[in-house]
Amino acid sequence: LYPTVLEVQRCITTNAAKNTFGLSDSDNIGKMAFVATQAAPAFVSAFRRVLPVKGHNMKCLIPCAIDQDPFFVLTRGVSERIKRPKPALLHTKFLPALKGVTHKMSSSAETNGVILLTDDDQTVQKKMKKAFSGGSGTLAELQAHGANLECDVAFKMIEVFASDDDVVQSTAEKYLSGAMHSGQVKELAAKVVIDEILSPWR
Repeated sequence: LYPTVLEVQRCITTNAAKNTFGLSDSDNIGKMAFVATQAAPAFVSAFRRVLPVKGHNMKCLIPCAIDQDPFFVLTRGVSERIKRPKPALLHTKFLPALKGVTHKMSSSAETNGVILLTDDDQTVQKKMKKAFSGGSGTLAELQAHGANLECDVAFKMIEVFASDDDVVQSTAEKYLSGAMHSGQVKELAAKVVIDEILSPWR
């Protein structure tokens, strides 16, 4: 990896790093250097032992969230200078934190509420009970107005992880009509996360 990092470092100016990431002269040198370290794995030459490709002409597809895009904009600019194919990006959606859809689920921001792969079933259920809800204040209000599925974190978990589309559809219909309340949706979301993600991983 390191020889490729050095190649990339030679091609990214301090001004490019500062302008792309909003860095200033008072930022430490590690922030400047990290740009090349993040970019280097987009080139096959970074993995010479695993992928001994002659001519370094293998292309790279990078699945990443939109917040990582600036790194790879610079990477694509560097690729011609180091005679490597430009990487292609596959932008993915953020999984919302339990605190709400305006926060991303990330282990670097655990205070926003994250579910970890190492969490046991009881911990997942306990965390999911605290998830931000799109349900109304009272059951009567929920039955009268339905839930706001756009901001309900538990429903988002079901929408993303449930392998059965019928479960997603019926949950949406019941929750919107008030036939299902927030507590039930959170219980179902915890079950989906445990069954679909955590259990196979364990």
